[in-house]
Amino acid sequence: MEMRDIAIMSADTPRTPGWLRLVIVSDTHNVDLPISLFPEGDLLIHAGDHTKNGLFSELTDAATWLRSLTARYTYGVVAIAGNHDKPLDVETWLQAASLSHPEERWSSELMATARGLFKDNDIDALYAPMRLLQHSAEVIAGLKFFGSPYIGLTPRRQAMSKDNPLRYEGFARDPQRLIELYADIPSGLDVLITHSPPLGILDSSVQYGGVMREKLIAIGSVALRDRLRGMLPDERPRLHIFGHEHDSRGVFWDEELGILFVNAAAVNGDQSVIRKGEYYVMKEGFRPWVIDIRVTP
Repeated sequence: MEMRDIAIMSADTPRTPGWLRLVIVSDTHNVDLPISLFPEGDLLIHAGDHTKNGLFSELTDAATWLRSLTARYTYGVVAIAGNHDKPLDVETWLQAASLSHPEERWSSELMATARGLFKDNDIDALYAPMRLLQHSAEVIAGLKFFGSPYIGLTPRRQAMSKDNPLRYEGFARDPQRLIELYADIPSGLDVLITHSPPLGILDSSVQYGGVMREKLIAIGSVALRDRLRGMLPDERPRLHIFGHEHDSRGVFWDEELGILFVNAAAVNGDQSVIRKGEYYVMKEGFRPWVIDIRVTP
């Protein structure tokens, strides 16, 4: 099976009429990536984990950086949240905030303000510079997108009691809930954006949950993998973008599923650095992925 009207491009290749140029990044974690690394295109896609810890100041800084890129793209930016962007999780954050960020006083109003940093509601939807897909779909420039921020529970979260608010903060959900959520992924998409990878695809980790492993382990979502496998060939998205697992940045064409998978993580995966209070660092040689996709296949 050939890739369905989709191509991995170099940044300096001229754009082709009838095709949309997507520039793709994920897991920036408040690292101020140089704007010069981002080529012009039609749409910038960010697959979550904008912040280091989800503090309001970090969300503000991340959104400001992302907004500084919008002028380079015909249709602006579409983003989803990631597990580090905890206050964007409307289901869990008010219960978890006092335990997770006791130094900040969160309210429903402040959470709405945080979401508004990444989403413009006062501009015509077709040309809005910033869009935030919170487990939702949108048609942009003739392409059908669906974005979802959810991830599975890490071993540490699994060990927590089910009434502990920290178990679910940052879009973490139990296996059965993930099955229910991923059932919402519509058929006939052009582009699926999730924070989590599907199990077995660009999801190999050497330090899952902050624990160093002797061997690589696959940390992607079983429910997401099964949802994609359960679709008929013409129902599946042409392109699936994600991040979350920093150690497996790359692209992979799945011949069986007929999907181009992109792990767009931008920074290192050294969790020991984070535990010492330091910062993420841009991957050596990082460049955002550039993907051209035909608007009317």
